[in-house]
Amino acid sequence: MPVIKVLRHGQITLPKELRKVLGVKEGDILEAEMKENQVVLKPKTLIDKIPESESELSEQGKTKIREALEDYEKKRMSGPFRSVKEMKKAFSGK
Repeated sequence: MPVIKVLRHGQITLPKELRKVLGVKEGDILEAEMKENQVVLKPKTLIDKIPESESELSEQGKTKIREALEDYEKKRMSGPFRSVKEMKKAFSGK
């Protein structure tokens, strides 16, 4: 079992074999969680925050969402689909 030394400012280095198993590389983000008396590290992915001014849907987008919700509520749904191509074909009406 690998042993880790705590350095100045609480820094640690994960042993190579653990990084390899986790697929962790330099610059990756880990979440630290306490479980009982142990620290559990989980690899995480961060997503850029979209400015509110860019998160607004166009009128066409809002219309498509409204239509999709109406179809769902009226159980006018297709699928499941075996591929994206099959799904596009079903929704294009071709």
